[in-house]
Amino acid sequence: MKIRISTKVFDKENSIITWVNNRPVLVTKVEGRLYAMDAVCAHMGCALLTKVNGYIVTCPAHEAQYDIRTGQLIAKAKIRPNEECETEKVKLPLKTYEASETSDGFIEINAR
Repeated sequence: MKIRISTKVFDKENSIITWVNNRPVLVTKVEGRLYAMDAVCAHMGCALLTKVNGYIVTCPAHEAQYDIRTGQLIAKAKIRPNEECETEKVKLPLKTYEASETSDGFIEINAR
């Protein structure tokens, strides 16, 4: 299954949230390359939204940080840091997806 989104979304922002297989997915563009990753924090299931700086996305709720290229947790949450950084529904690393730009101006996400 492939999802297609217009690349015009990146005219003003470097990242967006879309839905793939009924899950929120963060799509971001860094140095001309697209990355896509599940947009649910493993710490307590909060939405990751679009707070991306370089290759790092920060959870706005508790500031856990993830590498958008791999889905790996790179910094534990600052609030309630002793809470396990995995929930029953969200496992580490966060799922990543292949994302590319098509010649006709769309982002294509391969939802394998």
